[in-house]
Amino acid sequence: MYFLIIQLFKTEYKDDLLLALKTCGINSGCTFEGENLENALEHDYPLFKGLIHAAHERERHCLLITTIVEDHGTVNNLTSLLADADINIKNDTILRIVLLPAHRLIDSTTDWEFTA
Repeated sequence: MYFLIIQLFKTEYKDDLLLALKTCGINSGCTFEGENLENALEHDYPLFKGLIHAAHERERHCLLITTIVEDHGTVNNLTSLLADADINIKNDTILRIVLLPAHRLIDSTTDWEFTA
């Protein structure tokens, strides 16, 4: 069992990503809308203005998606589906995927403990 975190930097790919997640059997999770850290630093702290790329080189908004997946294969399937849709996540700064082991999951139907 793993906790999957996806940081979507280019929100124009949101529909493609959500469709790929659904196709992989991921039907539950959370989405959070936010602002890229670079933009927040530039806006709130003018000191950083010269250190950060120009506004046209990055997106202002981002999307964070979290969910639980059973295994690495689900994420491999997800990246394959994105590649099939011509979304090149390895060469373009479109998104970042983080997969963390979940040692314990508790919800209304589950109380599992995993050992490392």
